[in-house]
Amino acid sequence: MKYYDLRVYLCVVFILLCASGCREDGGSPPDPGWQAIKIQPSTGYAARQVEYLEMCNDNNGPGQGGIHGQVCRAYTEAGTFNEEAIRRTVEKINRREDTADFDFNSMIRVLYLDRRQPTLPDGLRDEMRRAVLDFKYWPDEPGPDTMCFWSENHQILFHAAELLAGQLYPEELFTNSGMSGREHVEHALPRAERWLDLRGRLGFSEWHSNVYFNEDIPPLVNMVDFAEDETVRTKSAMVLDVIAFDMACNYYRGCFATTHGRTYQRNLGRGIRDSTRESAYILLGLGAAESTNNFSGAFLATSEGYAPPPLLEEIAAHASGRIEHRQRDSIDLEEGPTYGLGTTGLEDIMFWWGLEGYAAPKVISGSFDVVEQYGMWGGFFWGGFPFLRVFVGSPLLETFSKTFEDMTRGVLLEKVSTYTYRTPHYQLSGAQDFKPGMWAAQVHVWQATLDRHAYVFTTYPGGFVDDYMAGPWTGGFLPRATLFRNVGVIQYRRVEQLPRFVDDLLLTDFSHAFFPRNAFDEVVRTGGWTLGRKGDAYVALFSSAPTFWAPENDYELVADSRENVWIVELGDREANGSFELFVAKVESAAVSTVGTITYQSPSQGRIEVGWNGPMVIEGEDVDLGPYDRWTNPYCTQPFGETRTTITHDGRRLDLDFRNGQRAYLGMDGL
Repeated sequence: MKYYDLRVYLCVVFILLCASGCREDGGSPPDPGWQAIKIQPSTGYAARQVEYLEMCNDNNGPGQGGIHGQVCRAYTEAGTFNEEAIRRTVEKINRREDTADFDFNSMIRVLYLDRRQPTLPDGLRDEMRRAVLDFKYWPDEPGPDTMCFWSENHQILFHAAELLAGQLYPEELFTNSGMSGREHVEHALPRAERWLDLRGRLGFSEWHSNVYFNEDIPPLVNMVDFAEDETVRTKSAMVLDVIAFDMACNYYRGCFATTHGRTYQRNLGRGIRDSTRESAYILLGLGAAESTNNFSGAFLATSEGYAPPPLLEEIAAHASGRIEHRQRDSIDLEEGPTYGLGTTGLEDIMFWWGLEGYAAPKVISGSFDVVEQYGMWGGFFWGGFPFLRVFVGSPLLETFSKTFEDMTRGVLLEKVSTYTYRTPHYQLSGAQDFKPGMWAAQVHVWQATLDRHAYVFTTYPGGFVDDYMAGPWTGGFLPRATLFRNVGVIQYRRVEQLPRFVDDLLLTDFSHAFFPRNAFDEVVRTGGWTLGRKGDAYVALFSSAPTFWAPENDYELVADSRENVWIVELGDREANGSFELFVAKVESAAVSTVGTITYQSPSQGRIEVGWNGPMVIEGEDVDLGPYDRWTNPYCTQPFGETRTTITHDGRRLDLDFRNGQRAYLGMDGL
C-alpha cells in the first residue's frame, strides 16, 4: 500500500470513530418518539471517498490533469503537483475570464489544504495568493472582466470564493476592491446566506441540471469545510442534502435521466454524459465514477466536514427500482414580491438573471440600469450588445419585451413542475405543461430512458447551432408535454416570432426525435410508430406528421411540419409480453390528433388532451401541477415552506432553513 493511501484510510477510520465531534447536527430538540442521531458517513460513503481520492490523486500528478485534480494532490499531501495546470488557472483568474470562478474555487481549496500541511512550492503559493488579492468578486467592484457572475451556479461560486478569500487573508488589502479581507467576508456572508435560503425555499431554477449541479456542489463543500460562520456551514450542508435527495429521486441506472433546466447537447448525444456522475456515485452509490478530474468529485472526496445522512443513500437504493416523483422548482415572475424580490437594484436583478430573465417584462428596464451602473457593456454577454446602450431608461424596453414575450420570457426559468416515473425497466421524466409554444435556451423538456445509450426525446430546434442556447437538441420551441406513468403526449405548435421573411430565414419548421437506432436490440417502424427494444424494455414513439431518418446520422427522426404531436409509450416483457405483442398492441391503438388529441393506450386506457386544459385518462384529470416542492414516498412539502422533512424506514432528516438547523432523527427503539 502506498504511504498516502494508508494515511487516507486511517483518516477515514478516524472520521468514522469521531464523526460526532466533527459532523454534529445542530438540530432542534427531537419530537416525542424521535431521538437525535449524529450525522456521520456511512461505511459505503467513506469507502467511495477513498476510492475516488485514489483515482483522482493518481491521475493528477506532475504533468497530469487540471486544477480540480490538484485538490486531491493537496489533500493527500503528495508533495508534487501539475504546476503548469495551477499556473494556467492563475493566468485565467488574473485575466478575469468566463468560468474563472470555477477554477478559483479549486485554487482556494488547494490553498486551505496547503495551510493545514504546506506542500506547495513557495513561489507558486505566492502567485496564487496574489491572484486571490487581485481578483474581482462581484459586479459592484471596479475593473473590466468577461466573467458571468449571475447564473444560479455562478452566484454561489463567487460568494463562496469571496467569503473564503476574505477569511484566508483577513488583514490584507485586496487590490482591486481596496477592501480588507474582513470587509470581503462582511460583503459575501449575507449574499451567500440569501442564495442558500432561496434554494431551501424555492429549489433550483437550473432544475435537475446534469451540468450545473456539478458547479453548485464545490462551493457548498468549500463552505461546509472552511466557512467560519456556523449558519453558512450548516445551510451549505443542507443544500447539499437537497441536491442528494433530488438525485436519489431522479437518477436511473446511474444516469440523471430527467428533464433539465439547463444542459448541453454534448451531455445528451450519443450516450448520456452527466457531469454529475461522480458526485452521484460518491454521495449515494449511484452509477460509477469515470472522470479523474471532476469538479465536485474532487471536493467530495477530500471533504472531512460534509457527509450525507445515510438515510439519503438508503432512499437512493430503495427508489432505484420504482418511484413516482413530483417536484416543483422556481417561481413565476409575478410571484417575486411574495418572496421579497423586486425588479430593480443589483441583488434583485441578479436573482432574475439567475433565471435567465435578462429581457423579461418587468425586468428588462432594471437590467439595463444595472448594466449601465456597473459598467458591464464591455463584459460577458452584454459586451455583444453595446449598441443597445442608447435604450437605458427608455420606455421602449418594456414595449420590446412584451412584443417578443415568447422569447424574452420564454428563456426565463420560471415555475416548473417535474414528473418522474421509474420502473426496473425504464424511466419517463418531463416538465409538465412548461411554457408551451415559448422559445427557450438550454431546457431539456422530457426523456424516456431504457439505459445510458437507449433513450428517446424530442425537440423543436430554436434556430441556433451552438451548444449554449436554442440549438438542434436543447432549448428551442417548447412543447406542451403532459405525462402520466409510462405514457406522454408531446405537442408542438410554433407561431411566427418575427416578420415572415425574417422568420423563414432564421427559424426552423420541424421537430425531431433523438432515437439512436444502434443503441437498441431491435427497431420497428409501422404506421406512425417507431418502436425500440433494449433487452426486456420497450419504447414506442408516434408522430402525427410523417417522419424520416436523417441521412447524415443514425439517431435523428425528423417530422417536417411546423405543428406535430408525438406520443410515447413505454413497456416491458413482464407487463406487456413479447416485443412483438407490444408492437401489435401499440400499432392497433386508436389515435386522433384533430382537435383534442385522443389515444387509446394499451396500458392506460383512453387519453384525451388538448393544447389547453387537463390531461384526462379514463375520465380522470391527471395532476399536471403546479406541484408541491416534493411529493413522493419520502417527502411531502408544500412549495415555499422553509422546512424539508425526509422520512424513511424509521429515520428522519429535518432541514430547517428558517432557523439554520439540520437534524437527523430516529424513532425510539429503532
